[in-house]
Amino acid sequence: MDMIKVSVKGKNEIVVEGDLRSIEDYVNIRDAINSLISDGAKDIYVDLVSSKTIMSSVLGFFMKLINHEKVAVHIKVGSPELFKSLQSMHLLDIFDVKMR
Repeated sequence: MDMIKVSVKGKNEIVVEGDLRSIEDYVNIRDAINSLISDGAKDIYVDLVSSKTIMSSVLGFFMKLINHEKVAVHIKVGSPELFKSLQSMHLLDIFDVKMR
């Protein structure tokens, strides 16, 4: 199974390449974002370049950031399928979801 590639861009953005599938993918995303937050980021931008899916653990982590850590999460997606999934869950406004 191919792992995703998570890159930190600037002081508050991560770029995620590949399809989100495993707990290791979640851990990589969580660790990259937690590193940015520990450096003071209060707005996090997540660019999901090509993933067509998102795991509930990642969504739960994003909700925790918003509700408990008071960190704004902004998601950019490259996949119309993922956009529609987030739309059907009524998460577009919560995560400020935009198409790439």
